[in-house]
Amino acid sequence: MDKTWREGLEDLLERVWLRREAGKEFHPRLYRPPVGSASTEQLVERLQADGLLRVANGSAELTPKGEELAGRVIRRHRLAERLFHDLFRTEVEDSDTFACRFEHILDEEVTEAVCTLLGHPPTCPHGHRIPPGPCCRRSAREVKPLVQPLDAFPPGARVRVVFITPRVHARLDRLNALGLLPGEELLIHQKQPAFVIRIGATEVAIEKDVAREIYALKLE
Repeated sequence: MDKTWREGLEDLLERVWLRREAGKEFHPRLYRPPVGSASTEQLVERLQADGLLRVANGSAELTPKGEELAGRVIRRHRLAERLFHDLFRTEVEDSDTFACRFEHILDEEVTEAVCTLLGHPPTCPHGHRIPPGPCCRRSAREVKPLVQPLDAFPPGARVRVVFITPRVHARLDRLNALGLLPGEELLIHQKQPAFVIRIGATEVAIEKDVAREIYALKLE
């Protein structure tokens, strides 16, 4: 398939997914395809012929087959956002711009490798869910992730917080009050008998189950 055609089809599927995620309908007549792509009418016709899209009363929705393909596009985009934002330290807006380009060139193998290296992040920098892939569902990880829970690092390790996934929302407020935020650099001071971290000149003791909910990148 021609590159511009493929990017146009993937972009339209992505837009349908995003509209549904926001609780809104997708109306093809309001869609503007990427520059150089086929027309909206051609893209919709192709997606319908391939069994990926249904259109009724001026509104389009994904078929189960289209849902699967759109989910893979969304997954690549949001993982690319994480890659640029967390590892290359780009601003959130810039990471989205870069991700728009990379989502069309990452193949499945590279996507899985990126996800594994990042520690299988559940959300993008904007807080939107990243659809899980096969690597997320496997219990055994073939590649050690770069981003890991705090309790995976040894005492003395210097790390930067990447994302936090608290099971209890009140924990997030407490961590914010302690200065434990994404982007913050800290030192793993000790793990026994209490889990103690150092943020600047301040030492903070946290529960071990909380340490498992804070994901960080080791600093050299």
